[in-house]
Amino acid sequence: MKTNFKKVNYPEYKGMYDEDIKARMETAPENIDIETMRASLYGYTFTKEYANGKIPDELSMDYWEERNLEIGFENPNFEDCEIPDVSKYIRTFNNIDSLLEDVDDSPYFCVSSQEKLLLEAIDSTGDGKTPETALCVIDVHQEYEYIQRVVRLSVLQLVKQSVKNGIDCLELEDYDGRIEKVYFDISRRFEVGYLNPSTTLSSDTEGT
Repeated sequence: MKTNFKKVNYPEYKGMYDEDIKARMETAPENIDIETMRASLYGYTFTKEYANGKIPDELSMDYWEERNLEIGFENPNFEDCEIPDVSKYIRTFNNIDSLLEDVDDSPYFCVSSQEKLLLEAIDSTGDGKTPETALCVIDVHQEYEYIQRVVRLSVLQLVKQSVKNGIDCLELEDYDGRIEKVYFDISRRFEVGYLNPSTTLSSDTEGT
């Protein structure tokens, strides 16, 4: 069981979004550690752009997947990640420690190091098994990006979604009819909300 996670204390990351993080992720993602990625990911929620509902490309796993496929990026582990019979390899949250024996030690299905970096940052916040250990994301779309790369949403069926106190619970059904619940902490999105188009933020109130 994963126990070495650190829940997000948002005030700790205020003002820590790195405007150059996209360029750094493009050129040398291997030089960015998880805490630095956390700082930009959760620090971004204090920006006016976040309050306006915008998520930048660098914080989108789908963006990096599409970009790297378009430019012909080849990850050394790409062939290992693309498993033909994926039904045999569903990673359930009730059995989260049982990783695949015949692939590498990465629990992620992704094609780029940028996606993996974002996944590791989110994974560092919880295990997704309970509301108390929910995975911290800054946007609902990020939940689905995560699910697609960790538990293969393409071979599961979303049967129910519910939100309570800022915790989003996704109930997924596998081929055997078993239901897995995955919890995401989306409270920051509710806390900040979305700005009315006529609303402006001052430097004193931005993203509080």
